[in-house]
Amino acid sequence: MDMQEFNRRFQQQMQEIQEFVKGDDIKDIMGVESVNHFQSSFDNEGFTDEKLDKWDDVARRDPNSVWYGHNGFPTEKPKKKIKKGNTELVGKFSQARATAKILRGETSELRNSIFYKHTESGVRVTSPTDYGRVHQFGLQSKIYGKGVFTQKKRPFMGKSKVLKASIENKIKRELIKILKKK
Repeated sequence: MDMQEFNRRFQQQMQEIQEFVKGDDIKDIMGVESVNHFQSSFDNEGFTDEKLDKWDDVARRDPNSVWYGHNGFPTEKPKKKIKKGNTELVGKFSQARATAKILRGETSELRNSIFYKHTESGVRVTSPTDYGRVHQFGLQSKIYGKGVFTQKKRPFMGKSKVLKASIENKIKRELIKILKKK
């Protein structure tokens, strides 16, 4: 290869790199990696920044709790208003719920609600559910049998060094592919 051919290929590769960096492909890498990382919080039962920070366990997995195995679905409408501290729960026992992962429910709705969208300078990753904020930030909530209470924080999204490294590695691999093209 002579200098003219080298220069032509080099210019072509630089053009492809610029298109990659300014285009949607790099945003899709950031978005997909982020969604996958944040969804893994539900599999791992905790959030990973530098290391996994496990969530506190839930009462429905404690055999000594009145909430043990509670499935969250009423078997019938309560005949009277349930007062805070009442140990008679509305709902039925479920062995599956006694061992199920935290924040997974039967539908994994919160986990599956995480999505990304392109912005001018990158991506925005979000979960549009109200109860997502309650778990992420440990806000007040209301549940039958308990009344109003403050939910324990169970962050599943946020800044993460592990995620940043994963995105950087994926982008590097894509840049290397461009540079290796003939």
